[in-house]
Amino acid sequence: MRVNRGLLGWGAFFVALGVVPLAVQGGVLDAGTARRSLELWPLLLIGVGLGLALRHTVLDVFGGVVVAVTFGLMAGGLVAAGIGPGSSLALCGIGNTPASPSSVPGLSGSLASGASVDVSVTCGELTVSGAPGGGWAVAWPSGDSTPAVEASSSDRLRLRMGDQHGFGVGNLASKWLLTLPADPNLSLSLSVNAGSSRLALGAMHVTSFATSVNAADAHVDLTGALGTTSVTGSVNAGSLTVALPSPSGTLSGSLSANAGTVRVCAPAGVPLRIRVDDHPLGTTNLAARGLVQNGNIWTRGPWATASARIDLNVSANLGTVTLDPEDGCG
Repeated sequence: MRVNRGLLGWGAFFVALGVVPLAVQGGVLDAGTARRSLELWPLLLIGVGLGLALRHTVLDVFGGVVVAVTFGLMAGGLVAAGIGPGSSLALCGIGNTPASPSSVPGLSGSLASGASVDVSVTCGELTVSGAPGGGWAVAWPSGDSTPAVEASSSDRLRLRMGDQHGFGVGNLASKWLLTLPADPNLSLSLSVNAGSSRLALGAMHVTSFATSVNAADAHVDLTGALGTTSVTGSVNAGSLTVALPSPSGTLSGSLSANAGTVRVCAPAGVPLRIRVDDHPLGTTNLAARGLVQNGNIWTRGPWATASARIDLNVSANLGTVTLDPEDGCG
């Protein structure tokens, strides 16, 4: 008997989705435990790892089933707790309106060319923009969570925003505004957990960018960024939107969607090469965008001879990777 892998994944998802609310209603599982369902996200990584380790074996579908079940349990926890007061998202403050700030505290410093910036956001909203010069600054409304500066020097900035334990359950979401210097070359990494981030990095010198989005969403606009050679991103039960810059050489990177969505926009006319990992429970729209397929490699334009080009690896496990969506990446 041949098993339809796509239907198997969706079946596992809906079974897990229904089990949690049923267990809460039957008194087998308390609502407080269900509210912490988002903390199961590391199982998504385990499922992806199993899928990679078991590729081309009779058990290669097992990783996808683990991801489907985990995503179902997470969604089932939200359904059981309710989207509103008392739910996982509400306990993290997502969707709540904070009180009007009476003042705006701040932190600041400076960065030299070649510096690395590492930012982690949990249970809150982060906005990042660039400004001329070499200085950085972060501001937040009075009463919101104060960022933790774990490292600050001319060559390194490490910020931790929000509760770093358990997605900040029990805390209201805070809002932070981070301004980074546009002049020096920077390497930027971002982790978003149960929150949201919006980054406008145009005209900045961003040599590399990496992000991890877990039960959250992030929007990254690199349009106009200078000197970017690497972009990587992974999504676990969330969404990521990335607008890529026009490269001066080869821009390489990887994007993965695990029970989530990745939307990526590439500059018009820039040759593309995209390698797609084979996951039976994931989808892409590369054929619809006119790319030419050769095995698991898709190309657009004269990639082999181009001096300015984009080279990506993409993976979708119970997720979706969309190239140049109809509504853009704005």
